[in-house]
Amino acid sequence: MTASGIRFNDYLFCEPISLAAWTPPKCPGLFILLISDPNWAPKAFQPLYFGEFGNNTPASAMLGECRPVVAVAKGQNLFVSVLPMPFSTTQQRQSLRNELIRAYNPGCQTEDIQTSQSRDLACQLTAQMMQLIASMNAPVEPVRRRPIGFVNFTEPAN
Repeated sequence: MTASGIRFNDYLFCEPISLAAWTPPKCPGLFILLISDPNWAPKAFQPLYFGEFGNNTPASAMLGECRPVVAVAKGQNLFVSVLPMPFSTTQQRQSLRNELIRAYNPGCQTEDIQTSQSRDLACQLTAQMMQLIASMNAPVEPVRRRPIGFVNFTEPAN
């Protein structure tokens, strides 16, 4: 017995349906815009765009950012497939979306992921620089060292 749908990485999305006939689910999740492509297997659908949505997000808001996909589709029928992720956070959905973008390299999002990775790297470098500066400005306590030489047991220790 096999589950019906389309698999991307280890995630099973619903069967692709025509974008024109689609209504978004009420729970949060991910969606993929696809075009029919016989070169893709096991299902003949090529991913063009990975997106995420929250609770009760209208389709117009979800698809507003997908304008470049229409140009890439060149008049072909667009399909959509959804991975419901109830009780997930925005950060969890965005992380999974970025993982799928890196894995499948959709033509409409290569710059998006590179920009977000650059932004994440810049934030990490800034945080490390701030820690380094803070550690440089911290007062340094002198290290107490033992005197060099033989210890005279008749004299009291310091």
